[in-house]
Amino acid sequence: MGEVQKHLYVLILAGGGGTRLWPMSRNDNPKQFAKLFSGKSLFEITLERAQKLTTKSKIFVSTSSKYISQIKKLAPMIPHENIISEPMRRDTAMAHGLGALYIYNRDPEAVIANFASDHLISPMSTFVSTLNKAADAAFIYDYVVTVGLKPRYAHTGLGHIKAHKQLEEKAGLLVGEKFVEKPDLSTAKKYTDSRQYYWNANICVYKARLFLDLLKKHSPKTCAMYPKIVKAMQEGDEKSAISLAFQMAPSISIDYAIWEKLTKFICVPASFNWTDVGDWQEVWKNLPHDKLGNVIAGPNGNGQYIGEDSSNNLIFLDKPLIATVGIKDMVIVETEDALLICPKDDSQSVKKIVEMLKIQKLDQYL
Repeated sequence: MGEVQKHLYVLILAGGGGTRLWPMSRNDNPKQFAKLFSGKSLFEITLERAQKLTTKSKIFVSTSSKYISQIKKLAPMIPHENIISEPMRRDTAMAHGLGALYIYNRDPEAVIANFASDHLISPMSTFVSTLNKAADAAFIYDYVVTVGLKPRYAHTGLGHIKAHKQLEEKAGLLVGEKFVEKPDLSTAKKYTDSRQYYWNANICVYKARLFLDLLKKHSPKTCAMYPKIVKAMQEGDEKSAISLAFQMAPSISIDYAIWEKLTKFICVPASFNWTDVGDWQEVWKNLPHDKLGNVIAGPNGNGQYIGEDSSNNLIFLDKPLIATVGIKDMVIVETEDALLICPKDDSQSVKKIVEMLKIQKLDQYL
């Protein structure tokens, strides 16, 4: 790992939102910045992982322009020139591409590990060893390297990776054949039963040069303005060039732009625990429970809770005291200006509340 370590960079994408974690996740403070886990945000937890792989000077963050101040506050150790401002949303292909362009401009031999800012992963040691293996493979071979998670059940909410042939048996590397989108239940069962598929955790490692070549080949409209951005970088004023590039670029995910068009890549099977924290059910699963299965938490501590005949609840509060009687399998989330109450199994439907708020033009709660 000695040589690749000199050129290993981490690109954190932190520009998205999370409507299913309302009312903690808002337009001005989306889920990656909300203090959900022991007073830490998902972004801060992601940053801790990044610092286990490389130095602070080699960590880049791509985010919406309106979140720049939050990034600087939460990550004062990251050089300001490593924080990339996205002037408007254009999905993940443009965010990945601009990050790769910045890093390649810094180091033409760079290997990039891309991280989403809303994942929980444990244990850290297993994650680090897996990513080091992936980075080593990306440095040696001229292929995209992805991390695959062995399916524990038929999952319709995740994309899958087909990979079962050995590339290097000793190194535990597999030949990746294709990325596939989220399957229906019947297809997901076939994938799981075949033992030829892995869950796609959206963690890829690649040479910056290779990524930019693939983007030019498979999604040329995304990177059409990149030469002008590079020229503007050399002149020290790329803001207007980036703004124009985003206006002209299509809104397309990295999955559609590149990953699903690949016919050969490398897959590194992983054994760490991973979750995309997409709703309050997942928050409940990943916080300490009391003896009755309740999670009592909050952005400023636990507050005071008294419960009678209440179990398996998530109670996220910011009040001195909350009491429940006969409440089971519920989510209760209280903020300064809103209160959410719903069955835990209906956590996915919280996004419908956000849609209703938009329709009713209650923008102050979004």
